[in-house]
Amino acid sequence: RAPHTDARTTITTMQASLAASLTRTAPLRAPVASKPRGRVAMRAFAYDKKSKGKPSLVGVIKVPKHFEHEMDALVVSHEAHMHDTHVVYNGQEPEEGRPRFLEYYVTKINEVEDPLDATVSTPTGHLLYSWNEKYVSPADVDEHMKVGDAKWEDFPKLLKLVKTNGHFMISGHGKIVANYNDCSEPCTARKGDTTVSLGLIVPAKLERDVDAAWRQHEQWMRKTHDFGEGVHGKFDDLAKPRITNYTVTKAYEHVDPMDPNSTKTGNVMYAVEESYVSADGVLGHMTIAPQELDIFKYLTNKQYVKYMDVGQGQVIAAMPRKLTSNIVSGFAKVFRSIFPGKAPAFAGGECDPDDCEEAF
Repeated sequence: RAPHTDARTTITTMQASLAASLTRTAPLRAPVASKPRGRVAMRAFAYDKKSKGKPSLVGVIKVPKHFEHEMDALVVSHEAHMHDTHVVYNGQEPEEGRPRFLEYYVTKINEVEDPLDATVSTPTGHLLYSWNEKYVSPADVDEHMKVGDAKWEDFPKLLKLVKTNGHFMISGHGKIVANYNDCSEPCTARKGDTTVSLGLIVPAKLERDVDAAWRQHEQWMRKTHDFGEGVHGKFDDLAKPRITNYTVTKAYEHVDPMDPNSTKTGNVMYAVEESYVSADGVLGHMTIAPQELDIFKYLTNKQYVKYMDVGQGQVIAAMPRKLTSNIVSGFAKVFRSIFPGKAPAFAGGECDPDDCEEAF
């Protein structure tokens, strides 16, 4: 196809900005041989699974309801492109043309006037489409943009929508600052999962307080939620909600959200993505949440909240992997004492170097 002039100019600017503002963790190497798509070589050595501090891309596009069919088709096209060109991280070295990611899913949200009030859910007539992508390194974000421009025919259409209908954008310069487990497997959100998501923008003077509030929220999530499908079908989503993803991304707002080198506004952005096994999990999440959580003072301030989804959204595109309950991981320490290196970590918590090792 003929290059799209505006899109080509935009992507060139983005690539240059990302390259200048983000430090590559390792040079990309050119592929030496073709590899079957959809398959990842098993590696018999330990590798760093930690996700905190890794680059994050969060983009929300807001469209009228009558635009739904066209947006759904765009998401289907994007998902196919991601499956064909990207790699779910499993310890691979950087490779030109094969961006490595830790998470990818797209949420479709029926926007309502008051997401926090379950009794009043008047639709606004708009839909929100939220992209949630986490990468291994800044170099992978850069490669993601290059591959999109070179191999995805709908890339110019997405860039145009970002300009005309972009509602919230962290274009790869954000970093993961909170999660359920810093050493869990990548790509755990699944199609059909019910979501909680929101975008928060606060003035710089509140940064320290909001950071502390998210740390408190992270500890609460780790203690009160379960991960995965439960054990032998035993679970209670109203008492201990089952999640498939929980991350918080932080970034500094720029005048041009697609250019990390543009002038900063002085505001700080936070994006929260949570996915649940069932809608009851969201209900349980809201029911057990103590009002004393510091983050509520910001989530209830409409001046700071740019979008919010409390069970109105659903994952419609993803790169899923098999889930394991964190109840299973409760036996990890004992199991590891018998079979060292065999038990993965799925309980909420920081990354234990021992738990990060895998032997095949």
